[in-house]
Amino acid sequence: MVLVAILVFLAASAGIWFWIVRNRGSLYLWFANLAGALASLIVATIVLMFMSPDETKTRPAYFLYTIMATFGVFFGTWLFTVARFKQDEYPVGRHLIAGACSLVTAFLTFVICAVIIDGK
Repeated sequence: MVLVAILVFLAASAGIWFWIVRNRGSLYLWFANLAGALASLIVATIVLMFMSPDETKTRPAYFLYTIMATFGVFFGTWLFTVARFKQDEYPVGRHLIAGACSLVTAFLTFVICAVIIDGK
């Protein structure tokens, strides 16, 4: 069973990485490989967690979902806040305000996921 899990992990990782690099569009090859490595690690970890035979597989999945939600809120708020400003405003000020808003929303998301919605 361990050999099958390792082979599925490697197949999922290589498949996602290849798909992202192949469909990169105008993105640089270096950035596409970086995104492919990160996405393949996340997808392969999720596949490996679902293949786990024991009863404790909900804890790592809950932790991964909490981290992914926190990062998603952080970067989404940052991009939304920067996009809402006028382009002629000072870029450092835009990014400082966006960073502050993103940290607050990411912290609130992490607190909500970790404390209020307990993953038992």
